[in-house]
Amino acid sequence: MIRVSSYRETTADGVSVAFDCYRKPQRDTAIVICPGFFQSKQTPTFRHLSRAIAQDFDVICMDFRGHGRSGGFFTFSAREQADLDAVLRWARRRYRRVGILGFSLGAATAVNLSSHQGGVQALVAVSAPAAFEDIDFKFWSPEAIRTGMRGLEPGAGGRPGSPWLRKERPIENVGNIPGIPILLIHGTEDPIVSHSHGERLYQVAREPKSLVLIESGGHAEELYRQYPDRFLLLIRDWLKKASLSDGQPAW
Repeated sequence: MIRVSSYRETTADGVSVAFDCYRKPQRDTAIVICPGFFQSKQTPTFRHLSRAIAQDFDVICMDFRGHGRSGGFFTFSAREQADLDAVLRWARRRYRRVGILGFSLGAATAVNLSSHQGGVQALVAVSAPAAFEDIDFKFWSPEAIRTGMRGLEPGAGGRPGSPWLRKERPIENVGNIPGIPILLIHGTEDPIVSHSHGERLYQVAREPKSLVLIESGGHAEELYRQYPDRFLLLIRDWLKKASLSDGQPAW
């Protein structure tokens, strides 16, 4: 029986961040899910994904600032590290092992924060941009329009702040992440963040690392909508291989 509880933490810069914890008794590992822009822990996609992963690990699914039930305004990865840091501090007080599963700008935030601090045992970055300014969003293309329409689920939406604030570049930080297993996942037909971003990040990341390109796959959580069984198997196998279940790392 999976129990779902809601919590809040306050960031170092005073923003209230909301998150849900999906848990079973006596588990010592949690996966923090970081949605991207316009997505929240309340959408059916992220609720379903959280429950599916919670069959193997406890799950903490968060709302970044400017989304869902969190306060503030979204800054497109400029200040969201403070949000993830607050959630990780909560998780580390309760779990022996913590992994991160980030999507799009949520993945960029996870890469940047992981390069500055330890305490995370595995990182999965889905459709992560190598740098915000390099995103070539072909919003006029039919597939980008379809992706946007599919993302208009209940619970989606955002309160954007300034997109012009200075942002760290994941391509400059990923090589500084200290030796934790990193899985990069990208769709070859991503209309928002080209799969070349994933390839660039993979080249710089330290071992152990893996890059999976999903043929004909779209952007971020769209990959889960398109290929739910394949996506879940990929995530579960990687996290178990990274020793987030009982046992030694496979590397």
